[in-house]
Amino acid sequence: MKNRFNIAAADPQTVKIKYDLFRQTSFPGSGVVPLDGEWDFFYSHLALSSDPARLPAAEKFTGRMVTPGYWDDWYELFDEQDFFGDMARFNPDYRKPHFPMANSLTPHASSNFLIGTGYYRKLLEIDLAEDSVATLSVGPAMWDCMVFCNRQFAGKSAGYSTASEFDLSKLLKKNEPNEIIVAVCNVHDDGGAYCRKDGSHDGEERGARPGQHRGLAAQGYQSERAGICGGVALKLTRSGAISDAFLYLQNNRIFWNVELKNGIGKKLQWRLIYQHNVLAEGSRECTADSFVFDMPIPENAPAWSDESPELMQVELALYSQESLIDFRHNSWGMRSFTREGTALQLNGKNVYLRGVTEHCYFPESCNPHFSFDKYMHDLGKLKNAGFNFIRCHTWCPPEPFYDACDALGFLVQTELPVVWSDAEAEAIIRMIRRHPSAVILCEGNEKILDMNMLELLRKLAAMMRKLAPGMLFNPQEAMRGIEYDFTPDQKILETPVPHDPERFAITREFSDVYGALCGSIFSYCHEQFPGAEAAEKIMSIYKLPCLAHEIGILGGALDFTLEKRYENTFIGTDLFAAARANMQKHGVMEKALEYYQINNLFIASLRKQLIENLRSCGSICGYDYLGGIDTHWHLTGYSCGIFNEFYEEKYGESVSDILRYNNASVLLWSAGKNRRFTAGESLAQSLAISHYGKAAFTGAVFQWSLQDSPGRVIASECINIDSIASGGIRELCKLQLTLPQFDQAQQLLLKADLTANGKTLSNQWKLWVFPAKQAVKADNCRITTKLDDADIEFMKQGGNILLTDNFPAATEREMFRTHTSGRSLLHAGAILREHPIWRKFPAEGFADWQFFPMMDQSYSIVYDSDMPEFKVLFELIPSFKRIRHKTMLTEFQVGQGRLMLCSLHLNEDDPAGSYLKYLLLEYLSGDQKSEAPDWAVEKLRERLHNPVNYVCQYRKIDAGGRPVD
Repeated sequence: MKNRFNIAAADPQTVKIKYDLFRQTSFPGSGVVPLDGEWDFFYSHLALSSDPARLPAAEKFTGRMVTPGYWDDWYELFDEQDFFGDMARFNPDYRKPHFPMANSLTPHASSNFLIGTGYYRKLLEIDLAEDSVATLSVGPAMWDCMVFCNRQFAGKSAGYSTASEFDLSKLLKKNEPNEIIVAVCNVHDDGGAYCRKDGSHDGEERGARPGQHRGLAAQGYQSERAGICGGVALKLTRSGAISDAFLYLQNNRIFWNVELKNGIGKKLQWRLIYQHNVLAEGSRECTADSFVFDMPIPENAPAWSDESPELMQVELALYSQESLIDFRHNSWGMRSFTREGTALQLNGKNVYLRGVTEHCYFPESCNPHFSFDKYMHDLGKLKNAGFNFIRCHTWCPPEPFYDACDALGFLVQTELPVVWSDAEAEAIIRMIRRHPSAVILCEGNEKILDMNMLELLRKLAAMMRKLAPGMLFNPQEAMRGIEYDFTPDQKILETPVPHDPERFAITREFSDVYGALCGSIFSYCHEQFPGAEAAEKIMSIYKLPCLAHEIGILGGALDFTLEKRYENTFIGTDLFAAARANMQKHGVMEKALEYYQINNLFIASLRKQLIENLRSCGSICGYDYLGGIDTHWHLTGYSCGIFNEFYEEKYGESVSDILRYNNASVLLWSAGKNRRFTAGESLAQSLAISHYGKAAFTGAVFQWSLQDSPGRVIASECINIDSIASGGIRELCKLQLTLPQFDQAQQLLLKADLTANGKTLSNQWKLWVFPAKQAVKADNCRITTKLDDADIEFMKQGGNILLTDNFPAATEREMFRTHTSGRSLLHAGAILREHPIWRKFPAEGFADWQFFPMMDQSYSIVYDSDMPEFKVLFELIPSFKRIRHKTMLTEFQVGQGRLMLCSLHLNEDDPAGSYLKYLLLEYLSGDQKSEAPDWAVEKLRERLHNPVNYVCQYRKIDAGGRPVD
């Protein structure tokens, strides 16, 4: 499927424009002439020049190209031309996916796109008035864009993030053909998205690495694919024009900021409309080309919010004497977005931002599309799953994206490309400020915030406050050099976590909100969450509202059922082909579906606990979850999404499941990750609510119940609560009960419901209860941490050994959570294979939170070709990028006896670990054994005296795949 959204047909020959057709006599029209469709086209491999003398001659424009569109999607329009055959140059650093691509961090995906300068040509014959104002709107175009009118230079764009406007008023000729040439160039041999071999790149001074410094709209498959993606249009007005206008709310009044072209002496009329009713209107004489006026809020004007995204219509009409010369209309949402202490407030009420990281991944079109309806469909899926916030990671989406966010009620953080100019920053701010959804501007992602960078941020914040009142400033997403990754010359405070207090103080002078790393307790180390009280001590260093940065980052498995949907797209199926080849090579392709399903179940469990951890911390006001969807250009396969890349539910978790933990109001249980208990143990914990709905709950009924596997109620309670205020966390009750005595281990379910204001909130949590067991004592069974020759002889004669360390195999360090998304070390979940011990151990086929202390900071046992068949009890799912046969529990026949290797922690203070230890020893000492691969005595003895020396070699690479020293 090509990027052909909103393509209009047009004659590539001379376009005749009769000015009288566009003169305005009433409000409903505009003098905008769309020029989209086919243009005459010429391509050169050379870089673009602003010198008109270097423009190609008219007879060279023998090809065709469309706007909007990207060159690589429309080869059929110019692939028979000699300029394509003779000069075409393609990405020299294109790298086809191949796994493994490294031992850990893989490079970004790339594509084989056309590089050079494309010249678009169209002839316009226009019936111009003497005082006409003619403005050509182009793009956004990727990458550099220049416009020439009648072979005269008209201007250059300021970046690729927004459309650019070019004043042609003095360059157009009346009643004769006007030649318009739009030139687009993506020649950037400087270490950009297609990395230069010498490593040079213009982002170095700002802490970016080659391949990263463009921003997400110019990385990965889309990279620097060239084209004009937003279309082209010519606006014609007479004697003057409305250049820009936006509204904002301040001090309980509505302010109108208007910018005109040749507006002095003219009259501006304005109207504010809601549901076809005029709420306010007026007019004013224009004594300047730029001015601000204000008005009281009309009585029936609705507020815009994430829960009620009410939009009004704004109309502006510019008159010269009694003739209407320009008209502008757009939607507007009236809202305030402010900070109050460490809280964020929308329209004066605390709001919790439940967000996703938008990574600029479009599987059908490759580059960002401009379809409002598709954005409404896709983002609507996120909205239905409880999200109300989108963080646009180092890119500014097209305006239809913001239109959809306005309509759906999303709050948006826009980030600048990693390298930007003041002009591009201003253009972005001017575009997004028209949208109520655009509430935060952020400079970028994870740059080194040294003193020079802090001053740059200060100037950017000042620009934003001048241009866009009502928007908040976030200096950086994860503040490198302030909250982590320090240099030796910095004065660092070590408590409660390392940080630079001096640089923190500087950022607070011009910042409103932080995208905080929070000591990684909600991202890379979230399974180590220390509890709300300890987390609040960490958060005390910030002193501003904090949005937890890139929470999750949980590595997923690949869904091969989606491969066919990539056929006939620019991205194609190479990722799936490379992953399949790697999995087939290692004999695990037949497990692909099982790996995908179990991985989803495991990640869903981790994600739920992670977000509930966040909601238990009152000083945090939101998060961006990485990610809303899978984004496979990133690190060549990035299965971290709650949804797949087509905004569809993944296996094992429905939208209803997601809403339990990702809604305006969420019920919480204080147990966290500690959900393993001993039968007869007394519980003393709390149930609470994080409530950020638009109104207080009144007359609430809260009830909880503890149920066993068949659904029988073990204990329950019902509580009436008069009122629950919105905007924070409230304890609902103390959960105090004594667990029953069980002879067998049990998986229980704690359910909680709160009914108020005609709605019911629900949540539930698994917990596991294990009976206390005495140690197993048997002459034919022993446990040890290191094998010796006597142990091998013992097994040869029929003895059984449980080995818990010093394994006769390679090992790798593991943790409970999955590998970090995009990387390839560690695991993607664990499958419990059929075995007698699991019949007595409560599980649902995979390792859930009952295994947390057993797996945390443990080791995997890595099989090699000299070991017996890989038939294990506890299989670790590998990344599809780096296949290793790994386990934490496996069994072998050795002579007449058995050898059980267990790298899981079997600690006595862990009810689950101690119970599993009992089951393993009970099994080994019993008469009934499961079939197990045979490990020949002599081969095992040989490995005992010649240990496997295996060291996992970590080699860091940059985004272009080159080693980094």
